[in-house]
Amino acid sequence: MASGTAEKSKALRSWVRLAGLGLCCCLVLGPGAWQGLVYAAGSQPTQDVVKEESITEGVKTVVEDAKALIVSPLSMDRYDALKLGGAMAVVGGMFAADHSIKDLVQRNSTTKGRDIADKVNTWGSPGTLLGLNAGVIAIGVAGESYGASSKLKDTGLVSFEAEGFAIVATSALKLVTGRARPEANQGTTHFRPFTGLDGSFASTHASASFAVATVFAERYQGAGWLAYPIALAISGARVYTNKHFSSDVVAGALIGYGLGHFLNARHSDDPTDWKIRPMAMERGTGGGIMIGKQF
Repeated sequence: MASGTAEKSKALRSWVRLAGLGLCCCLVLGPGAWQGLVYAAGSQPTQDVVKEESITEGVKTVVEDAKALIVSPLSMDRYDALKLGGAMAVVGGMFAADHSIKDLVQRNSTTKGRDIADKVNTWGSPGTLLGLNAGVIAIGVAGESYGASSKLKDTGLVSFEAEGFAIVATSALKLVTGRARPEANQGTTHFRPFTGLDGSFASTHASASFAVATVFAERYQGAGWLAYPIALAISGARVYTNKHFSSDVVAGALIGYGLGHFLNARHSDDPTDWKIRPMAMERGTGGGIMIGKQF
């Protein structure tokens, strides 16, 4: 009886956190949401402003982005379908290799390595990244009030939105799949759908870090050299500390990259010089993701 009550309480707390995140996104996200703060800081609207910027406009932007994301599969072309199929194949290949990879990593892990990975997990948590995005937005707003470009502010807003979408997407997958975490020692195929938001598939750390990394990498020349290795370290730490299977973090990384790229395309005309593609090994022995830069 006590166990059932504890599970219900845990599920309730998870839903409250998710609802709070949704409310936060609605209040903060959208490239127009912070413009009023810039004006309040003393700068005057320029002739380039073609519509009133407000929190309402920001919420509208988020809603429009969500709608566009939901209906995007209806407008996929053959190339998009091929990329989606490749991503799913890679995740499937990693799923087949989950047990072997878990055993290999845990056999070769060390106490010092786990201590370092735990710190990476903490500093690379979705909450920390949300705070980082909020800080970038604040710095961008302050800079804009002194005549600087709005690029930093807009990047922070799109990054915040991309991370928010990534958290919602992975939370939905956790709820639907209910996959047991590797540390529970219940195998790679133990699923209990709709039992809470603490499932293993997919990794929120991976999706959030890659969403943020993608936004910055595509908007700032050379940022990918730092952003993607950090995202990879955060994702790898989840496997090293036995919090996630390899397929969990690969799926999360692909989700985060896809959302970051999608929102960048909607809010920026700047082309990207960084690419992430699914990669399958020969004879179905495994898979992964490949990061490359165009020169």
